[in-house]
Amino acid sequence: MIHLPHRDVAEAVMPVPASGDQRPVNRVWLGLAAACAIALLGLGLSGHLSAGWGFALLVFGGLSLSLAAALFCLLVFSHRGGTGALARGSKQSFAIGAAAYVIAVFALAGYYGHETLQGRMEIHWIIFGPLVIWALIAFDRGVYRKLVEKNLPTWHRFKRFIRRDDSDPAAMRRTLWNDVILQRALFRTSRIRWIRHALIFWGFVLMFLTELVAVIVRDAFPAFGWPDIWRDSGHPVRLAFDVVFDVTGLMVMAGCVLALLWRFSVRDKPERKFADTPMSAFLLFVVLSGFVVEGWRMAQAPAGPGQEWSFVGAGFAYLLSPWVTASDGAYQALWMLHVI
Repeated sequence: MIHLPHRDVAEAVMPVPASGDQRPVNRVWLGLAAACAIALLGLGLSGHLSAGWGFALLVFGGLSLSLAAALFCLLVFSHRGGTGALARGSKQSFAIGAAAYVIAVFALAGYYGHETLQGRMEIHWIIFGPLVIWALIAFDRGVYRKLVEKNLPTWHRFKRFIRRDDSDPAAMRRTLWNDVILQRALFRTSRIRWIRHALIFWGFVLMFLTELVAVIVRDAFPAFGWPDIWRDSGHPVRLAFDVVFDVTGLMVMAGCVLALLWRFSVRDKPERKFADTPMSAFLLFVVLSGFVVEGWRMAQAPAGPGQEWSFVGAGFAYLLSPWVTASDGAYQALWMLHVI
């Protein structure tokens, strides 16, 4: 059996105070990453950087973060040897991926900032850009607070008692499968709560993952000089994205409606404490407004090839068609409302 030094797992996912020898090295790397980010921002603003650089860094960062997650899963959910190597590899892959991710945001901000200064960006995209940056910062800060900041006190208190020999990867795999993925405990407690939670959770997760891939196909491929298949409304790849987006959006919308109906049914019962009405209402508004925007766009334009693949949007287009004209300005206003 291999004893796991207590720092290995923590350093893979948590910032542990560095030793005297490590701190200067970390500062050098942070300084280099910051200088690179500022340099790419300046090159982008001056018009000497294409969007392809930013998207290439974004793809590289995503792959590195995925590798970090895979190595960490091997470390936690298996009894494989080379524990120290897995921990170091996960930590280094995470640091490289995070740095590439931040530098990519700076590079893309520079490129699109230049496009804005040249008058080549529409007003709704000018508003959209800062909103995306704010959302990314809020998301990253939230993930850090939930996964790292709140767990550090517990880790520092008990790390000296944690050894590799004491872990039970098989039990952790069962817990992951039963309690996180399938949520069987919730299913045994209440099937209706399980259904609405599964619809919202998995609908949102699958939509999020699909959007990550869509960014590459929709934005990165043209930036690399590859065929722009996203603008081909009848392309099989584009149609596949359309149906996945509509299915996942419908899942979230159905889950939110069930959550609100369930909240109404238990308004005078103890189960009311398990309701999350504000979040359910907010998610319902976001998804519903997205389908309204999609339906409005489809109602304004002649039916194209494969439009039936966006079946939810087509349904909204049919319902909205009496109020839509090809020249009205409502679409942009609805788009802004949905995005903000």
